[in-house]
Amino acid sequence: MGYRRKKIYKKTDLIASFMGLPESDETMFLSTPKSITSVIEKAWSDWSIGSQVSPEQVISQHWNKVVGNRLSNKCAPDRIDKSGKLYIRSASGPIKQELSFIKKQIQSRISKLKGCEVIKEIKIC
Repeated sequence: MGYRRKKIYKKTDLIASFMGLPESDETMFLSTPKSITSVIEKAWSDWSIGSQVSPEQVISQHWNKVVGNRLSNKCAPDRIDKSGKLYIRSASGPIKQELSFIKKQIQSRISKLKGCEVIKEIKIC
């Protein structure tokens, strides 16, 4: 009759065994940790964040010139869908109606902005 050898547990393996979880895997500690700065810089370069100017940004930057100073704080560009439709969010019904009167002017002003040739239609909501 022999005695079974008692298994020696590390703290994490003991907790994993108690909870019925798999024991720890030491392979995740083989690489050295990276600084948060390098991770963020890699993400920005991989996703092209900050390098390209989108039509949404151009329209937002020139919104006062597109709709005029009087209307610029009562409405805002909301989004551009894949078909090139620009949705403009308005504060109220009268503002919506006023925007519909100058819709063609808004369209022509936007088409003159660099990078905004994708806008084919305007929807006021």
